[in-house]
Amino acid sequence: MNILNSPRLRERRQGLDLFNEIIKDKSKSLLIHYSCESFITSHGNTPRVTSICIKSLSTGQTISFSIHLQAQFEGLDFKNLSDSEYDRVELSMLSEFSKYVKTHTNYKWIHWNMRDSNYGFEAINNRIRILHGEIFDIGDDRKYDFPRILGLLYTYDYEKNRPKGRLLNLAERNSFGTINALTGAEEATAFDNKEYLKLHMSTLKKVDVIESIVHATEMGHLKVNSSKKFIYGLTFAGFFALVKETPWLLVIFTIIGYLLNIIVEPIVKAAFHID
Repeated sequence: MNILNSPRLRERRQGLDLFNEIIKDKSKSLLIHYSCESFITSHGNTPRVTSICIKSLSTGQTISFSIHLQAQFEGLDFKNLSDSEYDRVELSMLSEFSKYVKTHTNYKWIHWNMRDSNYGFEAINNRIRILHGEIFDIGDDRKYDFPRILGLLYTYDYEKNRPKGRLLNLAERNSFGTINALTGAEEATAFDNKEYLKLHMSTLKKVDVIESIVHATEMGHLKVNSSKKFIYGLTFAGFFALVKETPWLLVIFTIIGYLLNIIVEPIVKAAFHID
């Protein structure tokens, strides 16, 4: 049995490996978030997409695809789109997004819970299929679900889900600005009211929040709900890893080790008559 290992530390190392893949070459890392129709009000249909935002992790430059912009490009009033107009505008928007993806398939795509057919890359592709557009393809090995990485790093108690969801709760815990970012319920209301600009602003802010969380994680400054004893585990291996990853603790224990060596060495030499 390896006393410097434990199930919790193996999980944490897996998270560190995934995180290091993201930051190793930031010029090839993209943050993505999108907003859509509520799952509830869509009555079982694949939710319509309203806005997609992509941000470069290296430059901070953002590119957006949104209903309100596309409607204006086509000379339509985005506040009063009919169902058929929405479908046409959405197809144009998603076609532009699909073209962008196809030129960035070798990039790393960092997202927040975009992992299934209700909300995620597959859900966007399903909307494209429904609208008879051309779908995109991103390999699963190029997708990085950041909440999962945080769970591996800090345990899945890293943040509470209520009242605003883990993303906004974590942002507030770390004093990251959340102005314009809507909760899930607020986004549903905004969609019903055809407030597509408000949804677009929310998507932009949330991709900024994800960027702030990634940066704070890289710097080792992210504040989480989990305590150190659960992050590292209640084992000798966990304590050793905590000391190794905490600079001030490492300095203290290095000094203690040095002082112990000064004290113990003469005693050992005297006991064994070593010159």
